[in-house]
Amino acid sequence: MRTGGFLRWVAHPLTVGATAVLLLNDHVFKQAWPGLVTGKLSDVAGLVVAPPVLGLLSGLFLAGRIGAAAAVLLTGAGFALVKLTPAGAEVASAAWSVVNGPSAVLADPTDLVALPALGAAWWAWSRVAAAPPLPDGLVRRVRVLVAVPFAVLAITATSAPLDTTQSVDSVKGLDETGAQVKIEAYGRSYVSRSGVGDWTPLAETPPEQRSKRQTRDEACVPGDAAHCYRVHGGGGALGSYGTPPRGGRLLGVDETTDAGQTWRTAWEVPATRWPFVLRQHPFPGDIERPSKVASVDVLVRAVPGGHEVIVANGVEGLAVRGADGAWRRVPVVVTDTGLDIRPAPLTGFGQVIGREVSIAGLIILLALLIGIAMAAGSAGVRFAGGIAVLLPVGLLLLMDLPISGMVAFFTSDSGSSTGPWLVLTLCLVGVGTVLTLIPGVLPRPRMAVVAAAAVLTGLAFIGPVLGWTLGHPQERAPALQLGALLAAVCMGGVFAAGWWAGRRPAS
Repeated sequence: MRTGGFLRWVAHPLTVGATAVLLLNDHVFKQAWPGLVTGKLSDVAGLVVAPPVLGLLSGLFLAGRIGAAAAVLLTGAGFALVKLTPAGAEVASAAWSVVNGPSAVLADPTDLVALPALGAAWWAWSRVAAAPPLPDGLVRRVRVLVAVPFAVLAITATSAPLDTTQSVDSVKGLDETGAQVKIEAYGRSYVSRSGVGDWTPLAETPPEQRSKRQTRDEACVPGDAAHCYRVHGGGGALGSYGTPPRGGRLLGVDETTDAGQTWRTAWEVPATRWPFVLRQHPFPGDIERPSKVASVDVLVRAVPGGHEVIVANGVEGLAVRGADGAWRRVPVVVTDTGLDIRPAPLTGFGQVIGREVSIAGLIILLALLIGIAMAAGSAGVRFAGGIAVLLPVGLLLLMDLPISGMVAFFTSDSGSSTGPWLVLTLCLVGVGTVLTLIPGVLPRPRMAVVAAAAVLTGLAFIGPVLGWTLGHPQERAPALQLGALLAAVCMGGVFAAGWWAGRRPAS
């Protein structure tokens, strides 16, 4: 088979290692340590991985060394074209957007420093070509079945997606009187007389004619310069990927009536609920952008009966203070253009706790393993029998980590949504329970008690987290601490159930 050598090239340890580096760097390291090193590391790893994957296609037409050389040369030429020419970068961006959603590939001649990595890819091919053929056994099939999709996935998922999140980025008066309110949202401008609805889109301005967006951190009541309002999240408080200051008090407005000598909070989303709100606004690539969940611009205008304050809250829409002094969070919905920006609720039973649900599943599997080990020890099961009992659940526990990683990768744009993680956890726990009951070494009715104790341990952990979604407690950290304490107590019950399950009943 012509592609046989190229399949082994993809499964070579160097290719697999570069693939792992590519995935980790693009989805973990770049966000944790953005900079020159992580930027170039993706290029180096990608140039090692791309030729073997491209070789799978060229191998359909060109065999052996000629096909491998063609794959390496095409990779190098394509990489140079993309990095040296804007047209090449645009074509690459369009292609990547097809397989990975909206993506950006930038022309950057300095990235050509990574081209020597093609030598490493060629070295891996040379090793594969010189090695004797592998037997057509299980090991070879597993390497190919795992390595090929892994490498293709890494290449097609390396570009960071563009930020396509809908948000209200500024609010202005269309004229000095403020009779009409103008907002900028998702790259377009809209106007409204009420400032809370009936938004009308303005004609789109060509990119070359757009002026830089200006936002105001502070605005005063018309005719009363001592009475002013300022937003919490404005003034470059943090960058797009910054850490939120003030413990997450980004959605809020301060007020002064003495020309700024003293300020008080006029309205805000409580800092204790801000993480819950943030989780309900998933961003592309699962990269949190706190500056998009913040009060960034403020408009104060005179209205009959007093004054009105309108605040741009990013993905949270608007916050509006009426002439009566009452504040409310307001959605921005324009059906004609598909604009739909709504404030997230401050509570919601079981919402956006996918991470915690996955941890609960891991705790249950660990508790199952401990309970089985205790039962086997208490029953005096020999070493071989103990391995046979423990191995299935132990392997399932180890499999939980890569499976969870894959789920996290494919559901990154859904944030901490509970649904996918709940399904995964229920499946893993169901399989673990079956594996606990199947072996005939220990009494099944008693092992069912062990399984129930393990499930109770996971529920004990997740219980306080469910309370957090309802606002009791308000903060996530105490909920996690209480859940961990309850799970530790229940783990003692797992030990006891395991010991009891292995004891022979009195005759």
